Amino acid sequence: MKSLFLIRHGIAQHNILFQNIGKKIFYDPRYYDTRLTPQGHEQSLLLGSTWDKLHTIDLVLCSSLYRSLETAENIFLNTNTNILALDCLKEFPQGLQTCNKRSPKSELIQRFHRINFSHINTENDELWNDHKEESIDSLNQRIQELNDFIKGRKENNIAIISHNSFIGQYKNNKINLIENGDKELLHCSPYEVQFKL
Repeated sequence: MKSLFLIRHGIAQHNILFQNIGKKIFYDPRYYDTRLTPQGHEQSLLLGSTWDKLHTIDLVLCSSLYRSLETAENIFLNTNTNILALDCLKEFPQGLQTCNKRSPKSELIQRFHRINFSHINTENDELWNDHKEESIDSLNQRIQELNDFIKGRKENNIAIISHNSFIGQYKNNKINLIENGDKELLHCSPYEVQFKL
């Protein structure tokens, strides 16, 4: 049995802009691979200084999107915990929504020295599609890829830093979207689940 701690990234640019502009912000090419806001940085740094489980975490698996990488870096700032970036942890849907398109691998390696990108196999984001949005079946395949990866790891306490839709589908088989009037997952708030081998 492994303990997983599912953490949504801190508040990012598109989360704030959604409140004024609505869903079209997700498709705006000016907001590509969106970054954390100052509030998002504060949230993630706060979790890193107050989370009682921080030093029990053996491994961090992180979405390869900028806002999640920033969140991981901030939370685990004062630890030596291994942080691995994985494309399968990116937000749903992969396609059309420019905020969910990954930056080039070389750019991320240059910016995030602490994070291991060896499991990212392509320079450019080949999961993201500029013609159509990803299906739920595709998301579920990515979830299975994550589960297979976890099964192959020796670590027992794993933090997973990802996104609202990915975590919702992983945890509850349900995606809560604010644009549908749902209550989304909290930013920088760990949700613990047990992973059965």
